[in-house]
Amino acid sequence: MNESAAPANGGETSDATTRQSTAHWGRLWLIAVCLMGVSAGGVYWWTFAEGEKWWHTILLPAKAAFRGTITLDGAPLRGGQLTTWPERAGVPKSVGFIGQDGEFILETDIDGNYFQYAFVGRHRVSIEQYAMQVGPSPPVMTSPAKYASPATSGLAITVDRDASKNIAHFELHSGLKDSNK
Repeated sequence: MNESAAPANGGETSDATTRQSTAHWGRLWLIAVCLMGVSAGGVYWWTFAEGEKWWHTILLPAKAAFRGTITLDGAPLRGGQLTTWPERAGVPKSVGFIGQDGEFILETDIDGNYFQYAFVGRHRVSIEQYAMQVGPSPPVMTSPAKYASPATSGLAITVDRDASKNIAHFELHSGLKDSNK
């Protein structure tokens, strides 16, 4: 009779299993701590170190400054807004607020921040000007309605990577002079 028979698993398996389990949990904790560190660093980078601006620089196409002037029947259009409508899908439109001298500089809204540039490529253009409102009256457009839609304005720009080429002059016509003849 052999009563001192060894356990079927050799007696060492339970110790090996315990060691493997401990090592497994140690690795999981290490991975979890690393992920938390990377996440915290990413939040800091995105929020405080302009990571969002860097990310948009990589993802969005090239951009460049663009400016110009607008006249209506030969005189500067005083006030209003020029809006670009990019032909490339996924590209934000730009806006140019028209000053008292008829000049504008295109600005693009990226996540609530306006930057003085437009995206490279072809853009259709709309131009609108409204009278100052008093009280709850509906807005009255003072620029020709033809130019208020990119589909009917017939206006377009092409933004080049070279900002020195990005100047436009739009000569709008109200049609009033033609109807007085």
